[in-house]
Parts: sequence; structure tokens; C-alpha cells
Amino acid sequence: MELNNPFKKVSPDELKTKLAISEQRLSAREKELTKKKNKARDDAKNALAEGNDREFRVASRRYSLVDGQVNTIGSMVEMAQSMTDVIEMQTGLKEVVEIGQDLGKWQKQLGFDTNKLESAITNIRTSMEKVNTATSMMTSSMDVAMSGNTELSEMQDALRSELLAELSGEKASEDKLSKKIESELSESK
Repeated sequence: MELNNPFKKVSPDELKTKLAISEQRLSAREKELTKKKNKARDDAKNALAEGNDREFRVASRRYSLVDGQVNTIGSMVEMAQSMTDVIEMQTGLKEVVEIGQDLGKWQKQLGFDTNKLESAITNIRTSMEKVNTATSMMTSSMDVAMSGNTELSEMQDALRSELLAELSGEKASEDKLSKKIESELSESK
């Protein structure tokens, strides 16, 4: 049985490929969940229009849960894109470091102090490690964010207000249309 070493160094190209695959899978899931979110919103709107408060609560809860998942997945897609950017920057930085080392040799040959250049290179490496650490922390915090339901009633209230406004706007335009039709019918008689 083969064991995967979580500390095994992965090449930048291999990591970019894995990130691209993950990003596509996440984007597909995001689209699927967005459809579910829109359906739950329509269900909540219909329930509210019919005055069915229980169905509204069920549909708005579903809307809230799916909306949280969509937002989390959207953040993960952004994180994958950022990580791809970091990998590309890291590849470019390796080239910069090599050039910097050459410059250091030349400066030494000319009698310049290379300690400052070496310090800058160390700072670049440290900042890359900090980016990797921040990415790990963002992943952990998104996992925690997925499990929270504290804002559910606030989201339900906001959705109720939004849908009531839409329904009243639709009702007003229907009333205007029916009055216009009636007036045109009475004029033609």
C-alpha cells in the first residue's frame, strides 16, 4: 500500500495543473449551486406571494444555506486563482534570485557589499512562505465559515423584504397594464 507524503515537494507545473483542475471543479459546483440558490429564491418568492409563511421559511433557509456554500466556493475559486498567480510569481522570483546571485558575484568582484542583496533575497523567500501560510489559514477559516447559521434569520428577513418589494412592483405594473387595457377597450366601443 502506497503512502502519500504530505510534505513531499511538488513541482510548480504539477501544482498549477492540480489547481486548474480544482478550479474547474469548483466553478462547475458553483454554477450548479447558483441554480439551486435561484430556485430556492423563486420558491421563497412564490410562497410569500401565496401567503404561505411556513413554505417561505423552508425555502429561505434553503436559499441561505446554498448562498453560504456559493460564497464559500467563490472564495475558494479566488484562492485557487491567487495560488496560481503566486506560483507564477515564485517561478519568476527564482529567476530574479539567480540574477541577484550573479549580480552579487559581480558586485563582490567590484568590491561592493553583498549583504544587503542577500538580505533582500531572504526577505523575498520569507514573504513567499508567509503567502503560503496565509493561504492555509484562509482555507481553515473558510471551513469554519461554512458551518455557521447565526445569520440565518437576518438573511431570511432581508430576503423577505427584497421579495415583497419585487412582488409589489410586479403587482403595480400588472394593475397599470390592466387599467390601460380597460381604457383602450372602452375607447374602441
